[in-house]
Amino acid sequence: MNQLLRELKLAVREMNQVAVEISVGVKTSGKNVRFECFEVGVDGSKPDSPVAVAESESSLRIGTPFLWSPEAQPRYAIIISVEQGGVKEQGEIQFGFDVAGKIVVTQELKRIFPEPPKMNAQLPSLFVVGDSTAFSNGKNQRGWGDELRKFFDQQKINVRNRARPGRSTRSFRNEGLWSRVLAEMKAGDVVLIQFGHNDADKLAEGRCRGVLPGVGEETQMVTMPDGSLEIVNTFGWYLRQFIAETKVRGTRPILLSLTAKNLWGPNGKFVRGRSDFGKWSEAVATACGVPFLDLTAMIADRFEELGREKV
Repeated sequence: MNQLLRELKLAVREMNQVAVEISVGVKTSGKNVRFECFEVGVDGSKPDSPVAVAESESSLRIGTPFLWSPEAQPRYAIIISVEQGGVKEQGEIQFGFDVAGKIVVTQELKRIFPEPPKMNAQLPSLFVVGDSTAFSNGKNQRGWGDELRKFFDQQKINVRNRARPGRSTRSFRNEGLWSRVLAEMKAGDVVLIQFGHNDADKLAEGRCRGVLPGVGEETQMVTMPDGSLEIVNTFGWYLRQFIAETKVRGTRPILLSLTAKNLWGPNGKFVRGRSDFGKWSEAVATACGVPFLDLTAMIADRFEELGREKV
């Protein structure tokens, strides 16, 4: 395609119930090769935080992409950077998975020019950590975290949406997504943490993302599909880990209750059934002395104001 980047080939190296490992073969005359893999939004947007990174390696590991339904398969973009003689080039290839788990390239390798703009590292940042209700990449979906940036002055603060579809408190940590957010945090930043929609899933089947109910210290040893053992904790335990690790960096954590579902009663009133996960989030926030936002109630109030037909 140009002087440094010539060809890039993708193949599935290994796949199990938790993740898929992709081999990346690149033909380049450059050095300092770096791969970054991003989920691509329904509008073509990419968050500025990758789901996988590799430097001078030939594989990338992505969590649970092939377990999505065919109607809402996520799309990914791999951005490759190479350097030589002070010249830096970037290329991008986009792909997804078919129902058999094979890679389907949706956009062939092309050069990126100019380089994507980087956020101002000197400014404070507002992070969003959660699931698809905050960042969606299925068909006709968009999360509230995707819309949040427009409400802030980008000359004063970075809004970094790090939410990922289908994740729970447990899988967000296990897939390394949380560790990458921690690496970006600095003193004075704020992180909004919202989980619960996927935490009630199975412990060691399917996406293996379920957690134990409650806020206690109970644990359960489970055997994963690949035969490995994992200790699963309660929903509250995982939230407390998020809070503790955030505070160490001087970042302010704020817990949120769940995004409300579009449910209405026969009387035309919005159904305000509050989930246990919202109650547990509030309990953990209170116990840890951090702010709690009852997003479920806020959305319910707004929906009733708008009315069922408009919602």
